Formats: sequence, structure tokens, C-alpha cells
Amino acid sequence: MFQLSIKSVAVAVCFAVVSILFYTIQDSEDDAEKVTNIIKYWNSSISSPEKTFKKLVVGINSNLDVIVPGVALLKALNVSPGKKANHESLTNLKQLQETFAQFLARGSAAERPFLNKALYMEIIKAAKSLNQIEYFVGGNAALIAKKASHLFPDLQVHFVGAVGPMLETLMPKAIEIDPACHILQDEVHLIMEYKVGEAWGNSIAPVANRFVTSFDETNSQMLMMEPFFEVVKSSEYDLMVLSGLHMMDAQPVKMFEQRLDQLIVLLQDVPKSTVSHLELASMANEGFVKQIVEKVLPNVNSLGLNEQELVFASKSCGGPHHNLFDVEHHGQPDIHKISDILLWLMQTYGHSQKNNPSSRLTRIHFHSLTFHIIAVQETSWSNSDNAVAAGAQVAGLQACDTGALTNDLVDLKIPSNFKLFSGDSEREFDPDKPLMTWRKNGILFALSPVLVCKHPVKTVGLGDAISATGLMFSQHHSQ
Repeated sequence: MFQLSIKSVAVAVCFAVVSILFYTIQDSEDDAEKVTNIIKYWNSSISSPEKTFKKLVVGINSNLDVIVPGVALLKALNVSPGKKANHESLTNLKQLQETFAQFLARGSAAERPFLNKALYMEIIKAAKSLNQIEYFVGGNAALIAKKASHLFPDLQVHFVGAVGPMLETLMPKAIEIDPACHILQDEVHLIMEYKVGEAWGNSIAPVANRFVTSFDETNSQMLMMEPFFEVVKSSEYDLMVLSGLHMMDAQPVKMFEQRLDQLIVLLQDVPKSTVSHLELASMANEGFVKQIVEKVLPNVNSLGLNEQELVFASKSCGGPHHNLFDVEHHGQPDIHKISDILLWLMQTYGHSQKNNPSSRLTRIHFHSLTFHIIAVQETSWSNSDNAVAAGAQVAGLQACDTGALTNDLVDLKIPSNFKLFSGDSEREFDPDKPLMTWRKNGILFALSPVLVCKHPVKTVGLGDAISATGLMFSQHHSQ
């Protein structure tokens, strides 16, 4: 009887193991099929708009990126893991460790200014001693110019930003660099990358990402702002992309406000025929972000940002789900919460004939690791579904550093069921029809999943590539 019982248990265990293996393999095959279907859909369905942008002017932040493994650099600096904290700016190695640990645990990209020049140069010296080091074009503006020039060879790209000797050798020859840009020594930014699952003390990175710090005098004072707008006025550009406001994050309040007020004046002089896009990046000063949202957004046609920047904008201005910024979470934000914030931004700061007729804002392009959403006023923009899909496709291609996506390179991470807005009932994601569009209160929303690279090669510049691609696949209609 006892032997029979053991035999029965053994058979049951074997059956359970076989069942688990069967369903695991089945799920894996199902996931691979979903990924394959999305790749096929993108390849066959993404189309350019009838009318594309021809002349692009981009400014104003640019620098030389020094890219190293973040954990390896901290070890080389003899820094040990410690507590996590979010510092608005950095003056010592302790603050660098704490802020790096904070965002590694979240898996969120972040950027903080370093205020101690001598120590920063010592950190750069340590970075250059590592075996794994890369030099790359840095700064949102320079990266957007580079990506746009590469993806759209017929596009005329004029760049205005600080360009030192080494950065000039890395910039594509097709880009016209304004003579006012040249500086004697490159502004160097430190990119501390980490891989998915990489540990720093008790923190484990939920996704691959990076932490950025710099001591940058040219960009932090926006010295290229006036030369940029002189170029904007000098020729008939149909698209203008502005970035770099985040570099003023550590400036004194008076200086920040003076430069921002001057920016508003310059933006209001931009010809109505020139479509303007603002690309945001990580900031820590809540008051500064509030001023950017309230003063700058109504003076641009389009906005690009990620989940950290979107949630912080909501927190700074009292928008929906603003408490999300202070909650450490692993994984990606809920789709309905992102939609809620996008709708709030469009309704509060976007163009409205009735409530806000002077605002130019009619488009927001949101990007995160697992999904992208473009929200637009349909009277001003079209081809947004293709634009959001093209941006999502580029994210996978660039992260994997490949010319073609295959199901062995990427994963589908978007939830199988989700709500479009708070209070809605859930709907199921259909991988055979991966592009979703819906409307609310006169705003069109277009969503695409992202195929997440399993082993990303480079995380720097992904958001800039996404925004550049999304813009070039969008068609603007003058009012």
C-alpha cells in the first residue's frame, strides 16, 4: 500500500511537471507569435504622411557623452552602496550614489547637475580609466538632429548648439552646424548605464536605463538660445525643435526666471508657419517645472516627454495622479493614468477656441519602455497612428542596434488588459491590431506597444529618436 502511494505521488508529480512545461512552452510560443504579428503589422502598415517636413532647425543643448557602466564607475571611485535619495543637484560622491541608487531601483532615466567642478573632473578621470567606455553625441538637440538626418536623408537639418572639437567629429556631415556653435572645449556629460537585473546594494534594476550627470556651463546658462532664434528667423523652416531647458535645473531662481522670460519672448516671435516642438528631459526643481509647463507649453505646437517627466509635470501643477512621482514602483505606469494626465495637459494648456485661443499646443508625444501614446487635436494633426507606431518601432531597432526586429530579440510587455481612462471598463489588447485610437473631449489618442529589446545595446538617446521619428511621420495642418 505504501509503495503504491509513493508510485501514485510520483506519477502525479510527473504529470504536474509535464503540464507546467507544456503550458510554459505554449505561452512562450504564443508570445513569440504575438511579437511576430506586431512586427509584420508595423512593416506592412506604417506609412508616411502626404506632406512631410522639409527644413528642420534644432537646438540648443549638445555635448560629448562619456558612457560607462554606472555600478563599475562607483566601484572604481571606492563608493559603497547606501541609502536611496532624490537630490535636485549633486555636490559630492554620497549624493551621486544616493541619487543613482534611487533611479536604478525605479528603472527610470534621470539627469542631475553636478555643482563641484573639481570633483566632477575627478569622476570623469575615473570613468576614462574603465575598460568599458564609449564616446557619443550627447544632448537631446544634437541627438534629435542626428537621428532625423539619418532616418530622413532628404531633410535639411540645421543645428545650433555648443560643438567642441571631438563632438564635431561625431556629428553627421549632412547636418549644417551653425558657425556660432563652435567652442574650444567639449562640454562632457557622464552617462551611467545599468542593465536589467543589475544590482547595486539591495536595489535591482527592473529595466535597463541610465543616470546622467554633468558640470556644464554653456548649456546650463542656455548661451546658445539667442543664436538659435536668430537662425530660426533667418530662413523659412517648417519645423523647429527646442530642447535643453532641463539644463537650467540647478541655476538660481532669478537667473532661471530671466532666461525663461526671454525664451517666451523669442518663442512668440517664431513665425506661425514654423511648427515648434519642445522636448523635455528629467528635472528635479518642482517650481521650475511648473513655470515651464505654465509658460512655455502654450507657446509651442508640440511636446515630447517620458513617464518621469509627465508625472513630475502633473505633480508640479496639481494634475491627476501627481502622487505617482513619489511612489517607487517596478514596471511601467498604468495606461489609463497616463491618458488621464495627457488629457488634463491638453485641456489645461492646449489650444482651445473657447478657453485658451492663444495657446499653440495641439500635440503631445508620450513615450515609455512598454508603450507610447500620441494625443492630438485632429484639426491640427493627422497620421498620428502611423507616427506613434514608427516611434515605437525605432525604439526597438535602436535599443537592439539592429536593422530588423525578430521575435528572438524583443519581448512584448504591454498588459493584455487595460483601461483607457480611469473609470473605464478594461479592454483586451489585440496583437493582430496593435495600433489603437480613441477619442475623448475632442482629443484623439493613438497608442502603440513597444517591443522591448531583451538585451539592449544602448539606452542613451532613445527618447530623442522616438520623438524625431514621431514628428517626421506626423502631418501638421495650419489653422
